[in-house]
Amino acid sequence: MNWQAGFDGLLALAALWVALGPARQRPALRLACLLLGSAAVLGTLRFSGLLPLPQLHQFVSMLGAGVGLPLIAFAVIRPDGLVATQPRYTWVVAVVLAVLCVLVGVVAGVKLWAQVWAVGAAVSIAGVALRHRDLPALGAAVCMVLAFAAFVAQLRAGPLQPGDFLHIGMALAMLLLGRWALVRSQRPIPALQQAQGETAPNQGPAELQPPAEDDKRPPGA
Repeated sequence: MNWQAGFDGLLALAALWVALGPARQRPALRLACLLLGSAAVLGTLRFSGLLPLPQLHQFVSMLGAGVGLPLIAFAVIRPDGLVATQPRYTWVVAVVLAVLCVLVGVVAGVKLWAQVWAVGAAVSIAGVALRHRDLPALGAAVCMVLAFAAFVAQLRAGPLQPGDFLHIGMALAMLLLGRWALVRSQRPIPALQQAQGETAPNQGPAELQPPAEDDKRPPGA
């Protein structure tokens, strides 16, 4: 297995760990990590030669950049917001972003569409995390920005190619986002608590409930 496949596999493990572990109660972050992890799995299969599907890999990678990273921005910038905590709103935003990626990036042929969204999401996360002194989120954003910069600059070092630096930086970012999600999981999510309260049955105190049928029978019956 070559370096490209190995680092893609590393990114896949990091992203799927966040999706299946720390981000279980954060649907925006979870869906984003699932998209990025899926793209990394396809990259691992492609570069290892086990199942080369370059078109599918490129398409899912585009969705990871143009949908997944903006969802991470929603999750970090507004961690208690509806998009970050409510699956229905997460999916609405994800579908809109995916349609835009297809229409602009594929149909119109604007190749930099997804990359612009990805860089914008990373810079936005960095700005908000710096203002709030959120070190895990800031570290994740810095890793993403450095990874993008190395890829655009076509940085090479020995056997490492530009894509390898991108995958290393993104894997580190995923681990830091997992740390961020673990810290946030110790705090209550107002939107989630409100949703759970709305779905709970409306019951009054036990003493105000009507008696059961057995309680209506006279003693000794």
